[in-house]
Amino acid sequence: MPKKTLTLILELGCHFLIQVKGNCNKLFAQIQLFTALCHPFSVCETIEKGHGRLEHRKVELFFNQVDLPQGWAGIQRIVRVKRWGKRKGKPFEHTAYYILSKPIDSAHVVAKGIRGHWGIENRLHWTKDVLIGEDDMTITNTNSATVVAFLNTTALNLLQLAGYKPIKDTFAKFANKVNELYNLFAF
Repeated sequence: MPKKTLTLILELGCHFLIQVKGNCNKLFAQIQLFTALCHPFSVCETIEKGHGRLEHRKVELFFNQVDLPQGWAGIQRIVRVKRWGKRKGKPFEHTAYYILSKPIDSAHVVAKGIRGHWGIENRLHWTKDVLIGEDDMTITNTNSATVVAFLNTTALNLLQLAGYKPIKDTFAKFANKVNELYNLFAF
């Protein structure tokens, strides 16, 4: 599947929180430099231990004073999230950047939104990758890959609505049985 330039994390009415990645190079570089040189006005730190890892998170909220590239009007806040710790005994460190169009003044509120989104996102992507094998698909056409991803997500959602858990046995039961899957939802 093609990589997205930006990831929409939260849609807050007409406002948004979007992750900025390195493949959006001008915006990413300007935000990275700005957050390195300025001090945040709100900070939230957490420590989470479990599943064989120890993870520290520091969410920092900045007023937007970045000279952003054209087309990025309306950005109220810049967010930097630093994560570090140990996974399976090995140290790791990662920094992510976000833009926020709503003038939220609490790093705790932003941290909660980001963490909640990624919990849902990770469960969905784990299911689609491990159980459906979506990452191993060799579809190179963007439109076809989008359609397959949509159909996989739709099937997964329909199974869950019918009370099935997203486990290998469920997918084995309905694999290549479109009519049986359809009959679950025929009224």
